[in-house]
Formats: sequence, structure tokens, C-alpha cells
Amino acid sequence: MIYDYEDQEGYVSLWVGICSGYQVINEYLSTAYLEESFDGKAERINQNRIWDKLFLPQNISRACEKELKDYFNYESFNQFEYDFGLTFDEDFREANVLEYCTGDLEKLFGDFSESGLFLDEAKAAAPYLPECNTAVALYDFKYEGGISKVSHENVTLYFLSYFKYDKHG
Repeated sequence: MIYDYEDQEGYVSLWVGICSGYQVINEYLSTAYLEESFDGKAERINQNRIWDKLFLPQNISRACEKELKDYFNYESFNQFEYDFGLTFDEDFREANVLEYCTGDLEKLFGDFSESGLFLDEAKAAAPYLPECNTAVALYDFKYEGGISKVSHENVTLYFLSYFKYDKHG
């Protein structure tokens, strides 16, 4: 099952980790749109080879694997969505990469637009945090997936938790 953002208003899901730079995390969180037209059989075969590399053989037994493949439908791909088995609205996300590592959630999330509505609860829930330089927040999203850590060459993210927040209150 894909964890999606529908009907999850009032929740924020948080990830922390290590990333080599803001451009890297931004690309990791952004949807890439694949070539829309296939002018010939050779291009279609090449596109299929690329597509097959995106969906890792070790993940074939994941409950969301086929659903994600159908969701992306050879048209787009989002590495973060794939890794954590979710879909989200890119208009409701924030990310930050600091030039240094810290275990302080205030420094990681303090500049986020809605941090005042969830930061105290997050600090209480995670009083001890490993040294990180990257923070990601998905607003109006309650992630309950079973994937807690993903690691690639330039980015490693840990799911911290989700928190209720009242953006109208």
C-alpha cells in the first residue's frame, strides 16, 4: 500500500539525516519526468531498461512496489517517494541542509515555516538525535510506512516521526 497525502491535514512527518548539499536533497525530493514520446522500438526498449533499474529487485516483495510502478506509469519518478513507499504533494514539503552536523532539532527545523507548531513536540519525542545536517518535513502528511531509513551515496534519511499540528489555531 502506498502511503499518500490524501485526508491527512493537520499532520507533519519529519525526516533527518546526512546530505552532501541542498541541490542533492532537492533533486532527491523532486519528481523527474521521463521522456513522454517514443519514436521507435529501440527508444522504447532503452526506456524499459532505465525503468527496470529504478525498481530494485530486492524490493519486489514490497507491498507497494507494483502500486508505485503503476503510479509512476513510465511517465515520472520520485526517488524519495519510491524509497519510502509513499506519494506526497511537492507543494507541502520543506527541506534544509546545514553546512554542519547537529543533534539539535531547533537548528535543523527552526527555519521551517510551520516549525513553531510542531517543534516542541518533536524535541520532546526525540530528545537524543544523532548528528545530522539535513531535515525534511511533509505537511498534511501522516507517514505510517514501515521504512525508517534509506541510504544512497549522497543522502541518508531517517524517519523521525509524525506529529499533529494546528496550522489554523
